[in-house]
Amino acid sequence: MRTLAGSLLSLEFDRSSVTRVRHLVMVSAQEAGLEGVALEDYVLAVHEAVTNAVRYGSPPRGIAMWRETGTLVCEITDKGPGIPAEVLEREEPATRFDFGGRGLWLMNRLADRVVRTGADGTTIRLSVALP
Repeated sequence: MRTLAGSLLSLEFDRSSVTRVRHLVMVSAQEAGLEGVALEDYVLAVHEAVTNAVRYGSPPRGIAMWRETGTLVCEITDKGPGIPAEVLEREEPATRFDFGGRGLWLMNRLADRVVRTGADGTTIRLSVALP
């Protein structure tokens, strides 16, 4: 795992490294200036994206985090089959009886989210204003 110049975090991950990635995201976000509830919310949003990439995507899976003017940005990528349109368009979370279905909904509420998805993979970009 190495960090690219100018970035806070940049690495590939798999199922076995999800916990370590969450820790690295938390440390990187703290170093960028997030704290308290804003830090917890952002780490949860990124964790949901990482978990979805492992659950539904295919390798290689990557994460990168960097600062832009007044903003912290994290991008999660995979080479999976893409996210179905009906899942992206869902405005309410899945019911409590459904398996899954809350990750994208949570991401959208905890951070600014941009999704690019298709047959060649998915990129989820989550950003939050820095204090």
